[in-house]
Amino acid sequence: MATTSLMSRLAAWLLQPVHSCSLCPRPFHLAAVPDEAVVISGRKLAQQIKQEVRQEVEEWVASGDKRPHLSMILVGESSASHSYVLNKTRVAADRRICNAVSPDKDADGFHVINAGRMCLDQYSMLPATPWGVWEIIKRTDIPTLGKNVVVAGRSKSVEMPIAMLLHTDGAHERPGGDATVTISHRYTPKEQLKKHTILADIVISAAGVRQKAGYITPVPGGVGPMTVAMLMKNTIMAGRGGSHL
Repeated sequence: MATTSLMSRLAAWLLQPVHSCSLCPRPFHLAAVPDEAVVISGRKLAQQIKQEVRQEVEEWVASGDKRPHLSMILVGESSASHSYVLNKTRVAADRRICNAVSPDKDADGFHVINAGRMCLDQYSMLPATPWGVWEIIKRTDIPTLGKNVVVAGRSKSVEMPIAMLLHTDGAHERPGGDATVTISHRYTPKEQLKKHTILADIVISAAGVRQKAGYITPVPGGVGPMTVAMLMKNTIMAGRGGSHL
């Protein structure tokens, strides 16, 4: 799928555990929908993270350091790209521009060094949307260890990083989800995709099969707010010299 349609793919990421926690007390960021999936409020989770960032920034400034500042570079005249900037999300810019930024100041997590460190399970600046999906899974207490996960898509800026975060050993420098991950794409035969999703504990896609899911992120108010929140988290990490869990 083309880069210019990135936001349409970010809009409805589905988290689909086979076993939902319907008997467990639901945190405030979860809402029950009769006979349907438990809706995860990305907005409420994002507010938690923004508050954490706000406290970090105030402590950082109080210790005598300069307040972190986020700068963006917009490449081209794409209306979608302008929308990304206005919403403080990331722009999939030309690779030469990405690599011209210092890896430690790369709030998008697109620099080749950060991408390489992520693939090696090392501390790095993580792309905001994949990190946001990963935080939704962790903060909603959806188990991933030993689970089967299907990721629909293989873009290097979204789906591939999500797959990396989910399958990585939890004992590595940058802990992961210890899941078994299958990556599907437009050339995956439909019958094979069906088999994979039937066996999956978690499906991450923009497919929106609400009636079959245990948990689901809504549109709007799902991954979008988390993308912005994680970008802010990356900004404070970049201010401190980069690298995080």
